[in-house]
Amino acid sequence: MNGTRSVSVDADFPIRPYRVAALACVAALTLSVVAVVYHVVSVVGGVSVLVPLVAGAVGLAVVMRALPERVAAGLAVVMFVAGLAVYVAVMPDAYAAALSANSVFRDTIALLTGFSVLRMTEAGAWSLAVIPGPVFLTWYFALRGNYAPSVAIGGFTLGFFVLTGDSGTVGTLVGVLAAFGALGFGRLDVHRARRRQVEVLAAVLAVAVLASATVSAVPGSGSPLVPPSATAPGGSLVVAGERVGVGGSISLSPKVQFVVEADEEAYWRAGVYDRFTGQGWVRTSAPSADSGYDRPPGPTKRVRQRVTAKRSLGVMPAAAAPIDVSGEDYELTAFGNPQPSGSLGEGESYSVVSAVSDATVPTLQRAGTKYPDDITSRYLQLPESTSKRVGALTANITSGAETPYQKANAIESWLETHKSYSLSVPRPDGNIVNQFLFEQTKGYCVYYASAMTTMLRTQGIPARYVVGYTPGQQVSDDEWVVRGVDSHAWVEVYFPDVGWVRFDPTPGSVRQTTEDQVVEDARSRGVDGVDAAGSADSTYTPTTTTTTTPEDDDRTGTRNGTVRLPRDALGGHLPNDPTTGNASNVTDPAVGAGGPETGGSDGNGVVPDVPPETVAVWTVLVGGMLAGIHRFGLAKRAYRVLWVHTTPRGTPAERVTGAFDRAEYVLARHHRPRRNGETITEYLDAIRADRRATELAAIRERAVYADDTGDEDAARATELAAAIVSEYGRLPRIHPSTVFNRALS
Repeated sequence: MNGTRSVSVDADFPIRPYRVAALACVAALTLSVVAVVYHVVSVVGGVSVLVPLVAGAVGLAVVMRALPERVAAGLAVVMFVAGLAVYVAVMPDAYAAALSANSVFRDTIALLTGFSVLRMTEAGAWSLAVIPGPVFLTWYFALRGNYAPSVAIGGFTLGFFVLTGDSGTVGTLVGVLAAFGALGFGRLDVHRARRRQVEVLAAVLAVAVLASATVSAVPGSGSPLVPPSATAPGGSLVVAGERVGVGGSISLSPKVQFVVEADEEAYWRAGVYDRFTGQGWVRTSAPSADSGYDRPPGPTKRVRQRVTAKRSLGVMPAAAAPIDVSGEDYELTAFGNPQPSGSLGEGESYSVVSAVSDATVPTLQRAGTKYPDDITSRYLQLPESTSKRVGALTANITSGAETPYQKANAIESWLETHKSYSLSVPRPDGNIVNQFLFEQTKGYCVYYASAMTTMLRTQGIPARYVVGYTPGQQVSDDEWVVRGVDSHAWVEVYFPDVGWVRFDPTPGSVRQTTEDQVVEDARSRGVDGVDAAGSADSTYTPTTTTTTTPEDDDRTGTRNGTVRLPRDALGGHLPNDPTTGNASNVTDPAVGAGGPETGGSDGNGVVPDVPPETVAVWTVLVGGMLAGIHRFGLAKRAYRVLWVHTTPRGTPAERVTGAFDRAEYVLARHHRPRRNGETITEYLDAIRADRRATELAAIRERAVYADDTGDEDAARATELAAAIVSEYGRLPRIHPSTVFNRALS
C-alpha cells in the first residue's frame, strides 16, 4: 500500500499499545461528556437510566461498526430525533403549548450563551434524549480507527456543555487532553511511532495543562490544577445570577447597599431558586405564559416601597410579592422578581407595590395539602445525593406535628436550637445539607435555609430557597438602611389558597449581634460608606419587633416571618427538646443515647479529598514534564550546568583532567564539539582557541602521558578552566525552530 493505511474495520480488535491508548483517550473524552449529564440527572433524577443508555450506545457502535458511514450517521439522527420526541412528550403542558420554531431557536441560542441545562424544567429528560447519538457516533468512528471525526463529535458535544456552563474547568480540560491524546496516539499507531514521538506528545499535553492554568474557556472558572477554594466570595450573599453556590467561609460587607422608604418593615426579597443540586441552587426557567408577577392567591395587604441604591446593584430587592414596579427598566425573573436590565447606579431609585400575605395563623393551620400539580412538580425536587437520613431526621422532628404549618414550625425551631451560627465554616465536601445536619455543628443562613427547604421537601411540603436582605437598621418610622451584612437567605413554604409564606430558621439574635459587631468595627476603623440617612447617630427604637419574636402565643395574628405556635400546640414539646430530658438522638434516629455515631466527622478542619479529575490532570502534567525533560535532555543539561561550575577534586592528575573536561565542554557549546579522530591540538587550532586553552591542554598532556603532575599544576589547570568557563560558559540562545526540529527528530 506504499506505506499508507486505509481506514477499515478490524474485526478481531488487534491489541496494539498505541491503539489501546487512543481508545482509552476516546473513553476519557466520552466520560467527560457523560459526567456532565450524570451531574444533571443526579440532581433531577434519571441516573438508573443513564448508565444502560450510554452502555447501549457504545454496544450499538461495536455491533454496527461495519455499517457505511452514511448509514451510521442516519441512525444517529434517528436516535436524536426520537430522543427529542420523548422529551417533548414529557414536557409540561404549559411548556408544550409555548413550543414553536421561534422558541426552539431562542432556547438554542440561550443554551449556547450560558443558559445552564439545569435551568430547563425537564433537564433530565432532555439530557437523556440527546446523549445516545453523540456517544454512538464517537465510538463508531473510533472503533473504525477514524479518530478525527470521533474526536470532532465528542469534542463538539463537550464544547456545547462548556458553552452552557455545565462542564467544569477540570472536566473540560480532561476532555480536551483526551481529544488531543486520541488524535496523537491514533497517528502514532498508524505510523508505528518510536518512544521519542510519544515523549513529544506527552510534553505537548503537559504544555496544554500549563496553558489552561492561566487561560480557560469555561466561564467563571479557576485553575484546573487547584481544587475549589475553601472560602466563598465576600461582600454580599445576594447575586443576580440564575445559579448560586453554597458553602465555605464568607466575609460580609458593612457598607450600605440601599435605603428603603416603606409603609412597614419587611424582608427585601431579591431572588428565588427552586432546584437544589446538592451544592447550590438553580432558578429554572418558566414558559412565557408564567413569566409575569407572582401574585399570592390568598388575602394580602399592599405595601409601598421606594428603594434608593447607595452603590451599584444588580438586583432590585422588594417585599414579597411585587405586583407593580416603576422608576427603572427591569425584567421579571421566572418567579416574578424584578431585575434591572443593566445595573442600578448610586443614587438611582425605583418604586414597588407589593401584595404581602395577610393570612392568619388559623388560616395557615387549615390550609391542608391539596397542592396544585405545577407546585408539587417543581418544589419537591431533591438530588439523589440527599441522604435518606435527612428524611428520617425530619420525620422524627415533626412526629408531634399534624399540619404542614406545624411541621414547618418544628423544623424551623429545631434548626435554630440545634445548630450554631457562624460565618466561618469549612467548605462542604459533597451534599451541603447532609454535612450540615450530620457532620458540622455550625453554619450561616444559606446552610439553614438549604437544610430547611430540603427537610420540608422530604415530607412532601413544597418549599423554595430565597435570597435577599433582612429589614436592616430602622432610622425612622418609614425608613431602613440596608447593608451587605444584612444579605440573607430564608425559606418560603407554599400553602394552598394562601401562597408562599416566609420562614427563617437562622438564629436571629446571634446573627444580629454578629452583624452589629461588623458594622461597629468598620465605624471604628473609619471605613467609608458604612452609614446613610443618619444611621450613624440614630436613636430610633421601633415600638414592636415582629420579625425577631422567638415564640408568640398570638393564635390569630398574621405570620410576618417568625411568629410560631406555642410548643403545647405541637404535642407538648419538640422532639429531643433539651428541656424535657428526651434521650433520643434526633440527628440520627437509628443511633441511641449511648453517644455519637462512630466514623463521622466533626465538620471542623477536615481536609476534603482532592477531586479525581484534578489528580488526572496533575498526572498528565507531571508525566508530560518528565517526558519532556527526558526528550530534550534537560536533566542532563541541568546537571552539566552545575558540574561545569564546580571545582574538580581528587589527585592532582584527576583535578587536571577534570578541569580540562569542563573547559572542553564550554568550548564545544560555544564553537563545536570535537570530532571523532580529531586530536586536541587539531581541535584547538580549528576553533582558534586562545593561550589559556593551549596551556591547559599542555598541562593535561603531561598529566596523562608523563605522569608528572603536582598540586601546583592542578591549581594552575583549575585556574585556567575557571577563566574559560567564566568567558564561554553562558548558554547560547536557541532559536524556536531549532527546538521544534530537535523535538521531531
